[in-house]
Amino acid sequence: MSSVEISCPNCGAPETGFDTRFDVAGRLCGQCGFVATTESVPMDAPDDEAAPHDADTQEEWIAKARDSSEEALVGLLADLDKYASDLLLSKAELDRSSELLVEVWEKNLLHGRKKENVIGAVLIIALRELESPRPVGLIATTLGVERVSLQRTTKKILREMSLSLRPPLATQYLSFIGMKLNLDEEAIVAAERILDQPETIRGDPATTAAAALYLVAKPRGESITFNSAGDAAGSTKETVWRRAKSLRDRQSHR
Repeated sequence: MSSVEISCPNCGAPETGFDTRFDVAGRLCGQCGFVATTESVPMDAPDDEAAPHDADTQEEWIAKARDSSEEALVGLLADLDKYASDLLLSKAELDRSSELLVEVWEKNLLHGRKKENVIGAVLIIALRELESPRPVGLIATTLGVERVSLQRTTKKILREMSLSLRPPLATQYLSFIGMKLNLDEEAIVAAERILDQPETIRGDPATTAAAALYLVAKPRGESITFNSAGDAAGSTKETVWRRAKSLRDRQSHR
């Protein structure tokens, strides 16, 4: 018995083109994105019993490859669902993120990229589209990836999908960060008044939102610290402290 050449049942690409980096039930074809498994690809056959290549058998292989590919996509969507709780995603937010992840999958934009970076990029894009963004630093921490690599992947997916986003506003982060810090609606509204000024504060808007919430909540006796505010904003306590000082100085000069 001799082994036969293994190739993708969908496009015919050789085994050398398979991508094994993603956690899917098989090997991703680097050409077309289908998943080759032991069920969809004949691993070996005797010389005198060559594997059949008639049209019906080829169609069966393609069907199995597509089924396996869909299983891999289901796995990605399940991974996305895992982060819904930590990121406080509403049903509408999770639905839009799932839809965008499917679009990214269909365009084969996962190829050559770490799946966590792609899922994170999808979350950033979908939530900013809905004007309910999550801090980039917090998404990176939640998914266990580097912030810089996540931002790089986001830019590439935006470009490859011909999408554009408006810069997020600090006020758009207030509701999420307020919930993460267990603050009530009154505190969120008060923080919004602090940020509702014509002057702009440079820097990460999520950190600015966390700083505004700190300035409102601390005098009210809330159990908030620069450290907890930084964690909720995907930032650091030192950065929140500096941003809070800038906001306080601006208020004093009004």
